[in-house]
Amino acid sequence: MKKNIPYSIPYIDDREIAEVVKVLKGKWITTGSEVKKFEAQMKKYLGVGTAIAVSSGTAALEISLAVQGVREGDEVLTTAYTFASTALAIIHQGTVPVFADIEPDTFNIDPGKIEEKIRQEYEITSTGLQSKKSKRFLRGIIPVHFSGQPAEMGPIREIAGRYDLFIIEDAAHAIGAVHKGEKIGKSPYPVCFSFYSNKNMTTGEGGMIVMDGDCREREKKLRMYSVHGLSKDAIERDKTGLPFYDIVYPGLKANLTDIQAALGVVQAKKLPVIDRLRNRVAAWYDEFLAGVDEITTPVIKEYNHSARHLYPILLNPKLKASRDEIIIELRKKGICTSVHFIPIHFHSFFKSFFKEEIMLPVTEDLFSREISLPIYPGLERNDVKYVATTLKQIIGMGKK
Repeated sequence: MKKNIPYSIPYIDDREIAEVVKVLKGKWITTGSEVKKFEAQMKKYLGVGTAIAVSSGTAALEISLAVQGVREGDEVLTTAYTFASTALAIIHQGTVPVFADIEPDTFNIDPGKIEEKIRQEYEITSTGLQSKKSKRFLRGIIPVHFSGQPAEMGPIREIAGRYDLFIIEDAAHAIGAVHKGEKIGKSPYPVCFSFYSNKNMTTGEGGMIVMDGDCREREKKLRMYSVHGLSKDAIERDKTGLPFYDIVYPGLKANLTDIQAALGVVQAKKLPVIDRLRNRVAAWYDEFLAGVDEITTPVIKEYNHSARHLYPILLNPKLKASRDEIIIELRKKGICTSVHFIPIHFHSFFKSFFKEEIMLPVTEDLFSREISLPIYPGLERNDVKYVATTLKQIIGMGKK
């Protein structure tokens, strides 16, 4: 029997609806007490000292880069196996993204490739790592925790420290992920989460910058940058009764509203349950797809706890049917899938931006064979079995 399996459904019920209605009935709907409550919850959940709610994960990256002080013509190293926002946030600062290839099992940026790129393409000068080709300076690294599995932060931090590079973590997929006993977010530099509608927890649109340790001055600056660079935001002006303010920095309009935060307050309480349910769905996929030589299921390192934002499978390159044909056949059976991600350098804008050809063999190979299967808390065991059984039937037809 044909089923209808959406790719992703947010885990929302009457509790979120009630909290949003409560805000709408109140007198304050923009950034206010609900945002503060949401930030406090996330600080407690992650065990960090700073949490700044913003309008999107992209805004979190852009603000973090702006406060870092990158300058026009600088370079920032990241992965091309990510959504475009990672690279666009770099470009919006007038800086240039450069790419290192990824690990073939986790899809995460490969620390060995970072080191290799630095050694081959940069020289150490008195003012930093200077590109041999462009004469620009490499200033930082943005690792992406792909699909909710943490990147290898130990080696990345060591490389960054050795070459005096900043780190900003793109943790859009990784709320609740744990790396070697430490939750993603517990870092002395900015870690950027996304709460877009298909993320593990959602505020519809939204994001957050978190840090740990003594970072009060940087927190103050980040908060100002999120609201036009204002010395006093709307709620502060309302409290004092004085309408005056100063523009201190060239900030963005990137604050989260109380309407969105009301969603986040309830979603944050659900995070342990959401994490357990998503990992249960992933375990069912592992069970039903075990021993299928035509595909490779996700590899999770033994010292990582994945947030399981995605369930990416890799098709055997010897399959007769193409990845796209399999996606179409799954859709005919009522199963919605996706691909993560179309590599940055494949997009038209970036082709014109970079001019020269970019070669990332692991990234390109994995993309050509990857399919993301549906994964969300509401999937039942029989739903997962239907997806897995249908996939095996389609692949069986596509064998050489």
